[in-house]
Formats: sequence, structure tokens, C-alpha cells
Amino acid sequence: MCEGTDIEDDSARWRCDDPDRDFPMSRCATCATVFVDPVPSAGVIEAAYPDDFYGRRRSDTERIEEWFLSRRLRLCGPLVGRSVLDVGSGDGKFLKRALAAGAARVSGVEPSVNGRRLATGASIRTVGDVADLDADDRYDVVTLWQVFEHVPDPRRLGRAVVDRLVPGGRLVLSVPNVESYEAERFGADWFHLDVPRHLVFPPSRTLRSVFEELGVRHVETVDFSAEYGPYGLMQSVLNHLGSRHNALYHRLKRKQPLAAYDSRGKAEVILGLAALPVLGPASVVGAATLARRGRAGTYTAIFERPAV
Repeated sequence: MCEGTDIEDDSARWRCDDPDRDFPMSRCATCATVFVDPVPSAGVIEAAYPDDFYGRRRSDTERIEEWFLSRRLRLCGPLVGRSVLDVGSGDGKFLKRALAAGAARVSGVEPSVNGRRLATGASIRTVGDVADLDADDRYDVVTLWQVFEHVPDPRRLGRAVVDRLVPGGRLVLSVPNVESYEAERFGADWFHLDVPRHLVFPPSRTLRSVFEELGVRHVETVDFSAEYGPYGLMQSVLNHLGSRHNALYHRLKRKQPLAAYDSRGKAEVILGLAALPVLGPASVVGAATLARRGRAGTYTAIFERPAV
């Protein structure tokens, strides 16, 4: 993030027994960014994004997702008549909501072929990289919802998205918080660690410094996320207590049918579902408390490009 060269090995902090999740990690002594080092091969990263990565929609989870999307929209400011670029747009669900909220024009950037296919089916224009957008495309709002951590060269992406903002435009980034209580307490069991999909974890102050260098003004950092905070805390606890990483999460997202689990995995899913009435409210309180201290599992940084 800071282009420094004083790098420390940080692997012991994140060590686990699962070879699919155990990668060498480093920490920058200058800016405290943690990152996978070396970056895994393209084949390893691609294998981490199966065709069912976006899950299957269910009527009950759709209602919850719609509420989460409405909260994302609030962070973007007024959208009526404005243009929106969503980087890491997935299946286009956020951009569909932006159009419904009055956006005049929307575009998505999504490297996943399956994600672009799903978005195209919803009549959302998407490309594979920011560089694939028309050269003169500029936007009033650019969003990255849990995306910045997926790229091996975050400064390059930062420059690219800032360049796509019109003067006075707003940039919104939601990022895992490597200085959170969850990261410190649970290590490899931290829900938002998610290597090798997640490659870089900048602290909030570092992200702010880098983007200010790139020419945008920091407006606000929001530490509590109803979408990412409570569930992330709850799943981190379940991961620490169980042996099947993110078992409940994959079941709720319909990424894995219950029949696909072994007997212990099924037991963990069933126990997790049974504990939801207790763990759910406790996780909301816990995540809100941690957010007040700047130690929640994620943070959302909001910037604006100065008007000319």
C-alpha cells in the first residue's frame, strides 16, 4: 500500500491446518498492511471462485439482502439522475437497486465470467476490468463493496477508480479491518480473512492516507456495518469452536447443500442454526460495541474528489 520495503513475516498469526487456506503472510512495518506473500498463482485464485460463488437466491435471504442493499445506497448519497460504477459488481444486484433508486446510468466491473453473465441477464452492462471501460467514462459515484482486498496491486486499482470520478464525485470502499478484535482474537478463523480470495488487508488509516495521496478527500469512515459486522463476528466464533470453516455461511448462501457435508459438518450447521436466536442478537450488540471502538470486523471509507 505504501510502496515500502520493510516487510516482516506475519504467517504465524494466521497459521491453520487447512492447506486450502494456509498461505504465507507478510506485514509492512511502515503502514501495517497485511498481505498474502507471495501472491498465489492465477490458477489457485481462479479455483477459489467456483461457478456457484454467488450462491442461490432464496426468498428469505433475498429480503435480508434487499435491506442490506438499501443501507449501501444510503452511503452513496442521492442517486437520482447520477451515474454509478460498481467495481466487483458480481451478479449486478447492487446496480439494479441503484437504478431503482433513480440512477441515470450504471456500469459494473466484474472479473468473473459467471458474474458478468448473471449481470447481463439482468440488463446490467459489465466489463472485466476498469481499463475495459470506455476511455471517457466518468461517474458520480464509484463503489467497491468488499472488493479492494481481492486485488494483488491495490494502488493500481486505487488510481484507476479515482480517475473514473467526476469532480465532486463520491468513492465508497468497504474493507475488512485487519486491526479488528476478530482478526486479533481468531486469526485464521476470522471470517473476513478468506484467503486466497482476499490478498491485502490495509488498516483504516493506511487506506485513508493512500487515497488522499491519489487525490480524493476523506469524508467519513463508518465502522459499523449491519451487513458484514454481526454475521462476521458470529461466524468467526463458530469457526473457532468448530472444525468446518464457514460451514453455516455456505449453507445459508446455498453454496453447499446439507447433503454435501460429512456428519460433523452437518452437526455444526444444525447447531449453528439452532443457536441463531441467541448468537444473532448477541453478535449485533458485540459488533456495535466493537465498532464504537474502531475494532469491528470491517470498515467503510467514504471519499470525494474535490470539485474543480
